[in-house]
Amino acid sequence: MIAMPSEISFLYRYENGRRYHAFKDGKYTLPNDEAEQERLVQEFISLLDIIHHIYLLMLDGKLVRAPVDKNIQRILDVGTGTGIWAIDAAENFPAAEVVGTDLSPIQPSWVPPNVSFQIDDAESDWTFARDSFDLIHIRHLNGGIRDWGKLIQQAFNHLKPGGWLDVAEYEFSLKSDDGTLPVKSNLFRFYELVNEAADKLGQEFKIAASLDRYILDAGFEKVNHEEMKLPLGTWPAEKKLKEMGAFLLLTTGNAFEAFGMALLTRTLGMSIPAVEELITSAKKESHSKKIHSYSHQHLYYAQKPFPQKAK
Repeated sequence: MIAMPSEISFLYRYENGRRYHAFKDGKYTLPNDEAEQERLVQEFISLLDIIHHIYLLMLDGKLVRAPVDKNIQRILDVGTGTGIWAIDAAENFPAAEVVGTDLSPIQPSWVPPNVSFQIDDAESDWTFARDSFDLIHIRHLNGGIRDWGKLIQQAFNHLKPGGWLDVAEYEFSLKSDDGTLPVKSNLFRFYELVNEAADKLGQEFKIAASLDRYILDAGFEKVNHEEMKLPLGTWPAEKKLKEMGAFLLLTTGNAFEAFGMALLTRTLGMSIPAVEELITSAKKESHSKKIHSYSHQHLYYAQKPFPQKAK
């Protein structure tokens, strides 16, 4: 079921031919119109959107890396997007109540009975009861969060003792180990400019590599951090990496506009034609098998400790 959002949640602002959410207007720079959903949901591949499918490949079919019990009772998916992870979680953990929150009401209406969605801002004060979730999942909020310390602390406060936090974030940058990604290329320049704009907004992408400090500061223990490479394109020889890269390449049809148009025009003051020209060139270069580029994905999990027993 879907909790009825306020009327303002369905009011949208149009800019540069794209639709952006109106709830907390301007906070999240990705559009939420049909083109953006197409980027996130490529006609559902076996009921999975592309990004979700990439993570399933990356994690060998698992939804989380945290060692959660199969019979957990309550799960929170922060920044649920289209709701596909929450829906899969409800099916994989049938005894659990799964709650997904997001700024935009773009989730489907027909979902498993143990799933609900709420319109909410992850950085606002959470209204859930403290110590009430067994698992809190956060994925791809990078570039939309100004205060990661507060977000992680709220997750800690709302987990039950012994509950798990599972975070998957990405660095919005491309690297190459063999020098095939020229720093003067439009593909490299696009990523650099988007990062420059995000830094100006106080929503830097590179923080994905150092979230463990916030996790530790919040009070978590058993903190695990793993860095994984996600290739862009089909250049890798290894089958799994090639498949992940192929799916990521599918997202580029709309991803460049989704990430770049608002940030580069609003924040850096670039003209629409200039951004469009950059995007067109970056798209073309992203399909070149001569460029062996990849990004870093950062996967974290940690446990809220049990209260210490008095001696």
